[in-house]
Amino acid sequence: TVLGHMKQAILFNLERSGAHKLPCGLYADWNDCLELGQKGETVFVAFQLRYALKMYIEICALLKKKDEMQWAEKILAEIDKDIDKHAWDDEWYLRAYRYDGLKFGSKENEEGSIFLNPQTWSIISGHASDEKGRMAMKSVEERLVTEYGVMICDPPFEKTDYSVVKAPLFNKGMKENAAIFCHTQGWAVMAETMLEKGDMAYQIFRASM
Repeated sequence: TVLGHMKQAILFNLERSGAHKLPCGLYADWNDCLELGQKGETVFVAFQLRYALKMYIEICALLKKKDEMQWAEKILAEIDKDIDKHAWDDEWYLRAYRYDGLKFGSKENEEGSIFLNPQTWSIISGHASDEKGRMAMKSVEERLVTEYGVMICDPPFEKTDYSVVKAPLFNKGMKENAAIFCHTQGWAVMAETMLEKGDMAYQIFRASM
């Protein structure tokens, strides 16, 4: 069934988690330039997994599948705790952990210290509290929003070793090196709208047109 496929997709991620109990990045999690390694963890996918569990619970409620609901609710609560404990970086969410624990998208990083996707998906997934969601998107507005749309990270990569991230292979503003991706603009618009920040949502929408 479609519901069965949903559960298998959820289980795929749950069965492949790393040291912080977040989903492993495996060969790539969306950003092909991040070298996470098989045991590296992706905060971006953790939020997507959380969203999948939330949808699974809603569908099981409609189908009156109480046991499945309780199973998913327990896992969702555990994932929320792990995200709160390991993914919040004081003003925004981390992007990922490498296999050896190196952080991506942290204040500790000279380059790529903030990434767009974890901030928008923290809100889309329903994880972020109102306070954290607003803090994360305020950081996006201050660091990533431009007159042409929202960059996927900042600052661009120039000096970081290629074994850590392949982004320096591209000029600044190209591909995963602080470029403006079309579909990520929609996620930013959605996140701002969910925070009831209509003016900023419209500004981002118009900028990326």
